[in-house]
Amino acid sequence: MKTCFVSIIGLPNSGKSTMLNNILDYDLSIVSYKPQTTRDQINGIYSEEDFQIVFVDTPGFQNNNSLFSKVLNKNSISSLDDIDLVLFLHPVNRKIDSTTTELAKKVLKTKNKIAILTKIDLEDNNEILAQKAQELKQLGFDLVLGFSEKYQVSKQDLLEEIKKYLYESENYFDTEFLTDRPMRFLAKEIIRKHLLLNIKEEIPHQVAIVINDFIENYEEKEQIYITSTIYVAKKSHIPIVIGKNGAMLEKIGKASRLELEDKLGQKVILKNKVKESQNWLKDTKLIKKMGY
Repeated sequence: MKTCFVSIIGLPNSGKSTMLNNILDYDLSIVSYKPQTTRDQINGIYSEEDFQIVFVDTPGFQNNNSLFSKVLNKNSISSLDDIDLVLFLHPVNRKIDSTTTELAKKVLKTKNKIAILTKIDLEDNNEILAQKAQELKQLGFDLVLGFSEKYQVSKQDLLEEIKKYLYESENYFDTEFLTDRPMRFLAKEIIRKHLLLNIKEEIPHQVAIVINDFIENYEEKEQIYITSTIYVAKKSHIPIVIGKNGAMLEKIGKASRLELEDKLGQKVILKNKVKESQNWLKDTKLIKKMGY
C-alpha cells in the first residue's frame, strides 16, 4: 500500500472545496460564491485498491487584520507542517496581488508544491490560459496544472501527478471513510451551509454553530436527534436569522434536515435555536469555544 498527505491552500473563492468535492465525488466541503466559506481544516480521504491520498482542505488565506481572520490564516499555514505535497490554487479570473504573493512565498518554502490554475472553464482563449500559467511560474512554481470541475480529464491529470508523491505505508484510514471528521461536525457544516445560502450580506460570516446533542438510535428507533445553537455576534441579527414568525429558521432547519437525512440514510430530528454571543469574533477565548 502507498499513501500521501496533500494540503489544498489558496485565497478565498479559489476553488479549494470544489476541487476536493470533485475528487471525492462527494459534497464534503461547503461550496459557496461567498468568501470565507471554509473555516475548518477538513480532511478528505481518497482511496483506491493500492493507495490512499488524504487531502487537507484549508480556510482561505486573507489579507484581513481581524482577530478571526488571523486565526484562520494561522490554521491554513499550520496545515503545511509535515505535509507531503502542497497544492496552491489560483483561479484564472483573478489577478495576482500582494496577498497571493505573500501566500505563495510561504508555500514555496515547502519541499513539494504544485500550482493549480482553477476555474479554467471560464477562459476559452488558450493564449490567456498560457499567460496565466506563466504568471504562476514567475512566482516560483516549476509545475502548473489546470483544473475545472467541468473537465474530467483535469481531475485525472491531477491525480496522476499526485501519485508520484506516494510512499510505502499502510492506510491511515479505513477505505470506506471519506473524512476523519465525526458526523456532528458535518451536521454543523450543513447547517452553516444553509445559513450561507439563505441569509445575505455579512451575517452568516458572523455566525458560529455549536452542536449540543447528536444522539443516534434516538428513543430506540433508527433516527438521529440533533440540537444546535446558532450564535450571532449582534442582538440585531437574531430576528434576521429567525425571520418573520420563525420562517427563516424553519427554512434553514428543513433544508439542513433533508440534506442530513440524505447523507446519513436515516430519519433526522433537528432542533435549532439562536442566541447572541456578543462580539465573539473579537474574543480569543470565545473563538476557541466555538471550535476554531
